Amino acid sequence: MPDAVLRFTFGPVQAFIAEARRTADLYAGSHILAELARAAARSLQEAGADLVYPADLGFGDPPNVIVARVPWEDAEQLAERAAAALRTRWEQFASEALAELERCARLDDALRAQWRAQTGDVWEIYWAAARIEQDDYATAFHRAQAGVAALKKTRTFTQRAEAGAKDSLGGNRAALAPAGQDPRTFWRAVRRHPQGARLVGEHERLDAVGAVKRFASSAEAYPSVPTIAARPFARLAAERARPALESYRDAFELLVTAFGEPPDRYRRTRHTVEAFPYDGAFLYESTLEWPALVEELGLDPQQAERLRSQVETTLRTARRRLAELYQAVGQRPSRYVAVLVLDGDSMGQWLTSALGEGGVEAHREVSRKLARFAGKAEEAGRQAAPDAVFVYQGGDDVVALVPAEQAVALALALAAAFAGETDGRSASAGIAIGHWLEPLGDLLQSAREAEKRAKRLPGKNAVAVELQPRGGEIVRVVARTEQLTALDLADLVDRFRRDGAGSLSGRLPTDLRQVALAFPQADAAFRAVLARSVKRQGEWPSGTADERERLVERLYGFATSYDRLRASLPGADDSRRFERVPSGPAQLADWLALARFLARGGGE
Repeated sequence: MPDAVLRFTFGPVQAFIAEARRTADLYAGSHILAELARAAARSLQEAGADLVYPADLGFGDPPNVIVARVPWEDAEQLAERAAAALRTRWEQFASEALAELERCARLDDALRAQWRAQTGDVWEIYWAAARIEQDDYATAFHRAQAGVAALKKTRTFTQRAEAGAKDSLGGNRAALAPAGQDPRTFWRAVRRHPQGARLVGEHERLDAVGAVKRFASSAEAYPSVPTIAARPFARLAAERARPALESYRDAFELLVTAFGEPPDRYRRTRHTVEAFPYDGAFLYESTLEWPALVEELGLDPQQAERLRSQVETTLRTARRRLAELYQAVGQRPSRYVAVLVLDGDSMGQWLTSALGEGGVEAHREVSRKLARFAGKAEEAGRQAAPDAVFVYQGGDDVVALVPAEQAVALALALAAAFAGETDGRSASAGIAIGHWLEPLGDLLQSAREAEKRAKRLPGKNAVAVELQPRGGEIVRVVARTEQLTALDLADLVDRFRRDGAGSLSGRLPTDLRQVALAFPQADAAFRAVLARSVKRQGEWPSGTADERERLVERLYGFATSYDRLRASLPGADDSRRFERVPSGPAQLADWLALARFLARGGGE
């Protein structure tokens, strides 16, 4: 019986993950996608198909593309089996979520019908099979790949028209509600339930897909975005000012108790410290303002108002203890968090080359290398970014949430780990840094756009960052990993943060931005101006001239590296060269602005 290559895939992937406001949304979206892919791949494996990609379901998260070698006559039956397994797994998630939602509020027939309609046609499934002729696996692989691509381009879809208020995650579907009830009223009732308060925000209303993300895995606790953002501060406080942290913890517990709530309700098991095991949001003074406090505690505003006079003294004490904690630590928690996405460079080229050289076994070996990277990514990244939360790692893809100041270090560590597992191949990363109140779906989209900019750099192996300061100018920077290693961003952050010899003034990036307007390339004249700026905007007492000169040389070398990269582009005019490789002096000024921003924890 002749064999065939079966290519099976499903979507939408990006849109499904991007409907996210909380860490739990992002994680649940990635987790559900991985579980659907695992169900489809396992069904093929159990039916006797020879899995090629992924070759091993035991490492990392399976990708949404599955390639298997199957008997030609059985290809259709196996594909339908995989599709059925995927749909069954999705129905399990949806059923679990509906049961959890019903524990929080009454559901009527109209809402159930709305639920079935919204969860019934979420997934688009595509597959194509190509017969392997004369043992030519590579040709069959490319024909199956082309078949799936053609199916996607000619797909038909139904226009959905739903009346009523849209959900607050993606705005694509109507928010769920019983017949005749305003969705806001329904979801407010869900939030008033003790279980619902943890899962639904005060102003949120969800459709069925958003509700599946929130309620299907409700037993698992994910660190909130502010918990991730505040984690470096919490660790520092535990090391540097433990008595002050414990004093604030005691005041916080008294405050919560004064509202009639058990402190354990706000305890988190991941990404906290022993001296303050509660959600990181309560380490921000803005959370202790009355409206924010009532919402963060999940209280009924009217009932909370009736308690206001009774808790005022306790609340003032908590605010004072938190201010004392800030003073003892010497800084405040950053309000900024980063979303990082990374994937391998030129993966199609690598795969085509491997297929031409070794056919199916070479493809399987590529799959195994990617699986090893996925299995080791979290460990490798954790050493550089101890507070990172990994959302997805499968194939050559990684998605993670990380405190802003650890994001670039994480990208460099992951790129090195990818090279280590793939015989030196490169990977590029996109990072979006934004305030923790920003929707995570928007930050994820910005990170993917940044990743595209990284991959436009010649030779790739690059990191691009988009910094979105609240109320300020967006900063976009890009550099190859070896440039960033030489720049040593962590050292620059430290120089902007500390006082004394070798420290830098916050005015240095501003000065250099003005200089960069006159110097699009890093020539000798730029170096002279750079040296004057560093001398003027830094603390350089007697005996530090050599250190200052080394810093100037490092910054100048970073700026000139863009010119060398631009010069390596073959046959392009200057305007096109500058489109792909930006001005070195301007990029240096913006990387310094990023370092200053990180040093200040987001305060400008």
